[in-house]
Amino acid sequence: MAKKQHVRILSAVNASAVSKSGGIYTIKGVVGAVDGIVMNGMLYPADQLAKGIATMNNKPAPAGHPKNSKGQHISALNGEALLTSYMGAVCVNARHEGGRSMCDIQVNEAQARAHPDGVKLVERLDAAIAGNATDPIHVSTGLFVDAITANGESLGKKYSRIATNLQYDHLAILLNERGAGTPEQGVGMFLNAEGEEEEIETVEVNTDPQDHRDAGVVAGLKHIVRRLLGNGTSDVSFDQITSAIYAQLPVDSWLRDVYDRYVIWASKDGTYWKQDYSVSSDGSVAFSGSPVKVERRVDYVTVTNDKEDQVKETIIAALNAAGISGVAAMTDAELLAAYNAVQAKPHQAEIKALGDKLSAANSKLAEHELAANAAADAELTSIATELAANTSLKPEDFKAMGLARCRELKGNKTAAPVTPAGGKSGVADEFANYSLNAFIQPEKK
Repeated sequence: MAKKQHVRILSAVNASAVSKSGGIYTIKGVVGAVDGIVMNGMLYPADQLAKGIATMNNKPAPAGHPKNSKGQHISALNGEALLTSYMGAVCVNARHEGGRSMCDIQVNEAQARAHPDGVKLVERLDAAIAGNATDPIHVSTGLFVDAITANGESLGKKYSRIATNLQYDHLAILLNERGAGTPEQGVGMFLNAEGEEEEIETVEVNTDPQDHRDAGVVAGLKHIVRRLLGNGTSDVSFDQITSAIYAQLPVDSWLRDVYDRYVIWASKDGTYWKQDYSVSSDGSVAFSGSPVKVERRVDYVTVTNDKEDQVKETIIAALNAAGISGVAAMTDAELLAAYNAVQAKPHQAEIKALGDKLSAANSKLAEHELAANAAADAELTSIATELAANTSLKPEDFKAMGLARCRELKGNKTAAPVTPAGGKSGVADEFANYSLNAFIQPEKK
């Protein structure tokens, strides 16, 4: 049986998770790994993380990764490690929930102050509680895994190994080391119980939600179309969206993936949910509809010794399925070119379909605009004709004022009367039908 591999997973502590009761500090929710994450080409499946998390309980949280007098990395449970690295901190309440493996760290202040690094830790924790922490406290989970060979992809990353039978040794608090960095940092040799040295892998866990809003060419085109139609989210940042969504999630839930119109989140019990959201014109983000329960799946692909032949067989099968003739006589270069052309066709069809939809939408908008303009012209002509009646002005004179002004003149009951032809007042003359001559007697001759 293959030897277990020693792995260190780096993560950071949220300052808001630090509290104190009596002489005990508690750091809540220190995340060691997340479901389906791929680090250094190794997949950490949900079932294996859930199975191994119990081994984290009551393990030490030493000052850094313990070393012996020769500078070799050793187990935190080793007597020499307890004498030199233990500072009164242990892992408790280990659990796998919401798609994450995590634990809380409890620190005995009196024991911590007996160790030089423990004093630094207490100062950092006090600063975090007071809201004065400037730098995150980094931790590094030390564990052993049995790695099995298998190819696949998870969370957008390819893997060639799968971590199984996880056994936690400790969770180091990094006060004198840089926690977040490249895999090369902190790499060394681990001295196992048999006195043999083994290579250590150091990786960094990312618990941030993944941004899939513009993933792929087709998704990008769809995003452009939605934006042109007034339904896009390009003007709202990813941080704005995730912050708003987190505020609407149930307590202890975790946002996994963000797409252009929906998100995937995990509840405390590890159930995955898909829920639509919308972004309004003012940038506010809100859930729409009810969450739908979904299942996350990971596929395992058997590894063969002849990878090139396997790839070639896959290409030939795809070309035959697409009805391409003369496949058997093609060179490797011709096979690859033909395969790329076949793969591009579905995207070309989708791009054309999107283009057709965009053209149709633009045509519809043009129709609405023409109809609206025609209605406005008809209303303007009607009002202008009405206002020009019995005046010296023509309808064209009123039309030149524009529809808004004409509506105002028509609706304004207190406005001065419009001057009619002849320059007289527009008020009706009550003596217009009377003749004064009719009341004058002719002179008698």
